[in-house]
Amino acid sequence: MKLSFLKRGSQWPLTLLVLAVVVLAGGRLIALSVGERAEQMRATAGTLVTTYSRSVERQLQTLAARESGAELDQLLSKLQLNRIVDPEYDFELSKVDTGGGAPRIFVSSRIERLDDPIISRIRLPEGYAQELAGGYVQLALRPKAGWYPARELAAAIALLAVVAWMLAFATHDLVHSLHRARDALSLSRRQLQSTQRKLALEIEQRENLQKSFEHSRYHDAFTGLPNRRYFMDQLDRALREVRTRRRQRLAVMLINIDRFKLINDSLGHTAGDEVVVQAARRFQKAAAQFEHVLARWSGDQFAMLVFDVPSADGALDIAGLLQKTLQQPFELRKHQLNVAARVGVTCIDSGLQRAEEAVREADIALSVARRHDTATAVAYQPAMGSSAASLVSLEADLHVALQRRELHLMYQPIVDLRNDCVAGAESLLRWRHPIEGMLTPDKFLALAEEVGLIVPITRWTILQVCTLAAEWRHRLPRDRDFYLTVNVSAAALRDPEFTSFVQQALKDTGVSPEYLKLELTEGGLMSNPGGAREILEGLHDLGIEMMLDDFGTGYSSLSYLQLFPFSYVKIDRPFVDRAGSAHANTAIAAAIVQMTSSLGLRSVAEIVETDDAARDLQRMGCDYAQGYFYCGPLEAEEAFQVLKNADRSLPTAQVAMNADESSDNSPTISEAVVLSDETLMLPADEVAEQLREKASQER
Repeated sequence: MKLSFLKRGSQWPLTLLVLAVVVLAGGRLIALSVGERAEQMRATAGTLVTTYSRSVERQLQTLAARESGAELDQLLSKLQLNRIVDPEYDFELSKVDTGGGAPRIFVSSRIERLDDPIISRIRLPEGYAQELAGGYVQLALRPKAGWYPARELAAAIALLAVVAWMLAFATHDLVHSLHRARDALSLSRRQLQSTQRKLALEIEQRENLQKSFEHSRYHDAFTGLPNRRYFMDQLDRALREVRTRRRQRLAVMLINIDRFKLINDSLGHTAGDEVVVQAARRFQKAAAQFEHVLARWSGDQFAMLVFDVPSADGALDIAGLLQKTLQQPFELRKHQLNVAARVGVTCIDSGLQRAEEAVREADIALSVARRHDTATAVAYQPAMGSSAASLVSLEADLHVALQRRELHLMYQPIVDLRNDCVAGAESLLRWRHPIEGMLTPDKFLALAEEVGLIVPITRWTILQVCTLAAEWRHRLPRDRDFYLTVNVSAAALRDPEFTSFVQQALKDTGVSPEYLKLELTEGGLMSNPGGAREILEGLHDLGIEMMLDDFGTGYSSLSYLQLFPFSYVKIDRPFVDRAGSAHANTAIAAAIVQMTSSLGLRSVAEIVETDDAARDLQRMGCDYAQGYFYCGPLEAEEAFQVLKNADRSLPTAQVAMNADESSDNSPTISEAVVLSDETLMLPADEVAEQLREKASQER
């Protein structure tokens, strides 16, 4: 039997069909980005057909020769197509079905297909059957009954194998390409979603950054309060509202933490920062009951804008409330700090002022508050403006006063009460201002400290005094002892070069250390106790003696008398003013005299102005005294003449220790008396003993 499409004359249509399938499949594969393999398939398709057909033909001939007379189905059942298959082109003759009709020859491609709907859409030409079973592509021939030449049958089987393989390959790569495209689309979708999320996150971060930037522009990073920029913006807006009568009276306050520099210098900047933060919280809590804007103005300053205050007195009441919030001690690690504040207040009801002018008025009021001995609140008065302008002018003049040689020293004699002779003199600074005239220290020293000129002024004073002491030493007899004193500021005790400067000044002028004595206040020591002690011990090692000035009125403990190398104690004016009367201050002065004596120190009473005070101080056993009762400040040459003529007494009260002392009505030193201001004073020897114990505890 011969199949019509397997006749010799009919081989080419089938071949062309197969090649067309190959070309179409190759084109499809190229479209699916597998062009290189499709090109290879087109190039090798003919070779495969020839090779496989020859292999099949040889097998058929071998089988036919071995089994003469066998039917086609018997031959086909023994045909092993898979034996001739190249590993890259894997086919097998999977089934030969001849039962119940014409035999069907099945050829399978071993390329596993994917289970995909695309397979069901593939249609083959008429005469072929498609089997989609077992995960592989199978093709079947349905030849009619009869005999076939081995070559034609082999060619048909080979063509069938190539077609099966090409179809499997094409569908496999097509589906894979679709899956890759689908995966790529899914990946793109996920990437898009991821990009969208990233973009949304970036937008959110940018918005947060913008908000953070805006917040940092108008807020203090440390306290979280609004900053100066925000405060000025709000003040500008509030002033516009006052002009349009939408607001009533405003109050602008500048609040300065008192002695903040002392906290920084003694406990460190971290402690100072914590004080600022705690103060900010307390101010916020106190101001919650009224409409306000609280801002951090600078390092230790706050600003507050209060809306609709009833009056200037009402503004001062609010300032007092803010001060009161600081009365509770600040808990700071291992320390408890008592913190106070000074407040400058100005009220605005016209709205005609600019924001800068309102702040300037509050600042002027704050400057006035700073000049008070205690922390207070001060309301601005128009007269303060001219004073502030004068202060600014004075500051400018002070910067050039040293260069212009306008600073000047006068000397007030110090009297030895044991012999009524002049023992030395205290140098007193004056400023010969070209317009204001002679200015005393209370007019410019605080300003000098504020603007950082106090250290150069102190150095200038020490150098002048050393020079004068060297001159006087040369002019006086060798056996004439004397000393000159210089007041040293707290700022000088923070100068690490201070000791070496004093040493160099003594060396340059050729004066011995015993001719120079330095006076220091308790407040100055407290501002930097650790550094001050080191400096004073260095000065003491040079042979310079120190005086503790204003004793009894400062912040420090009495134990400073033993903690620091003092040789003299200067009794402050309040305890000297009423010496000679039955007032309790007389007993305080007497106790101080005996206490210093028992500690091996010498006492100096200052600002002695009455005969009674002079007599009583001498009777108490005070070592030295100075004041207008003895002599006021003198020019250098006048002071020298007084010192030179020390054998002649100054025009002072002639104090005689006579029998009248027994009738004196002032309290005796050995008696314990209760003094004013709820202070209990004990006998001097007992006070000295307690002082020693307290000093040992505080070391």
